Amino acid sequence: MAISSARPDVLLVPLIDVNWLVYAPFDPGRDFRVDPPKVEQSVGETRGLCRLLKDMTGGKYILSPHSGTYCRTGYYDGEMLDVYREAVADGAELSVHLHEEIKGAGTRYMERDHVTAVYLDCKRRLENAGIRPVAYRGGHYAYTPFMNELLPQTGIVIDCSCSPGGNHPDREAIWVHAETTGYYLPMNPRLPAAGQVRSKVFEIPIGCDGEGAAYKNLLHVEQSELYNLQRVWGVIRERARRSGQPQIVHSLFHTGSVGKPEWIERFKRFLAFVPDNGGEFVTTVEAKAAFDANLKENAA
Repeated sequence: MAISSARPDVLLVPLIDVNWLVYAPFDPGRDFRVDPPKVEQSVGETRGLCRLLKDMTGGKYILSPHSGTYCRTGYYDGEMLDVYREAVADGAELSVHLHEEIKGAGTRYMERDHVTAVYLDCKRRLENAGIRPVAYRGGHYAYTPFMNELLPQTGIVIDCSCSPGGNHPDREAIWVHAETTGYYLPMNPRLPAAGQVRSKVFEIPIGCDGEGAAYKNLLHVEQSELYNLQRVWGVIRERARRSGQPQIVHSLFHTGSVGKPEWIERFKRFLAFVPDNGGEFVTTVEAKAAFDANLKENAA
């Protein structure tokens, strides 16, 4: 279905990782440094960012709280849960976000029993707090094919792990055959989709220019500049115009970045830019519903 002048070119999910600033398990230049998080500080940072997002997006965003080797439950307990409930009451969503890295020694993402156990624990903690997680996101864009079975079995059918073109086998982040807009993952997303059965998992990739998976190619706010984010946005918008289909993507920001004034200012300016330039903020559930509606209309 072609885009009408009344419809947006891009449906954007602002994705917010709930995290802390010093976390570099893959970086030998920083001695694989992983400082322990200050969860109390994160509570204030997250609450403040949620208020900003309520004002600027109408509550259309998703929080992605870190759970991993070096902070398993800190962001799934205590006052953080109060912050999440407040955000959900204002329209936001929650995802489960696993970080199964071992600093300087690889990851545990391929250990299905381990991943299943920690994923289910995170999901239960949110649900016990009255919060229904609606999506999953792998740390550093990690995603293994068995997640296409695990997620739907547990009632989650949306993923936000994809960085199109990314190829990091050491991180279990292999997206060389990914699409650049929302799509249903093939059962093995590491291989070409042709000839494969599509899974029930709807993927919302990070917005990109399709020219690579470096920071400069992505809507990763902290690791870019405003002019470059606007450039990438323009490429995505042109893709929508050429295809006649609205593009469905997410942008990435982190709660740990709130203490950097230049980063939070860049994020605010990017958010202000979106609705004036063919974009509409949506939740992941709304993004999937829009895709499904287009698919149904195109098939009619």
